[in-house]
Amino acid sequence: MQIKNKMLDSFKDLTYFSPLPGERDLCKKFGVSRPTIRKVLEMLEKENTIVRLQGKGSFFLGNKIHVEGGGSQQIITFYDEVISHGKYTKSKILMQDVRKPSESVAVQLAIGIDDDVFHLERLRYIGEQLYSIAKAYIPFHFCPELLKEDFTNKSLHATLEKYGIYPYKQKKVLDIRPATHYEVLHLEINNNDPVSVMRTLTFTKDNTLIEYAVSRSLAYNTRYEMTSYKAGHDNTTVI
Repeated sequence: MQIKNKMLDSFKDLTYFSPLPGERDLCKKFGVSRPTIRKVLEMLEKENTIVRLQGKGSFFLGNKIHVEGGGSQQIITFYDEVISHGKYTKSKILMQDVRKPSESVAVQLAIGIDDDVFHLERLRYIGEQLYSIAKAYIPFHFCPELLKEDFTNKSLHATLEKYGIYPYKQKKVLDIRPATHYEVLHLEINNNDPVSVMRTLTFTKDNTLIEYAVSRSLAYNTRYEMTSYKAGHDNTTVI
């Protein structure tokens, strides 16, 4: 247990899926025998802190990043999720404007192609690590003030609440696919790397659709957690 704790402390600043030293190097580093190192690695693997791949070595899983919105009835935004893990987030704004929606966005928001939408596209970071490209579309008439806000270090949903618009429930769809050229450039990843694409529809308590959002991140960096409830349980419906 002492060696395990020392090993975890030495791994604490590693990024997700970083390769670990071989058993011989770990023996030298911690001054113990190979059977002891193997026992520690077995413990860490059972705890899903590392993964050992035949012929490739061991890799660190301890700093896996959560996809925004994992959880239960309560909406948990990307901003809330990062803060809850004791980290900080910032954004680089790529586009923030008012525009006519594409046909696909209009369909998702159940609006006409001549209606105006507020559009926000940004690169999102966890600490200094680039994490995702996020787009959000909101019918402009709901909150024209969004155009004047600076979302570099600000939650979009918290800003909506400031103007009296309260997100209440969400419908999410997660797909995994190869990265596009646009994603390779902006996420600084390799061609055909797997990308997690989370599409989210957000509603108010009276079932008014207020946002369509798309978040894309390297699939190796993400995990999605969901709690499901039997229909009618505690009179709660989870979308």
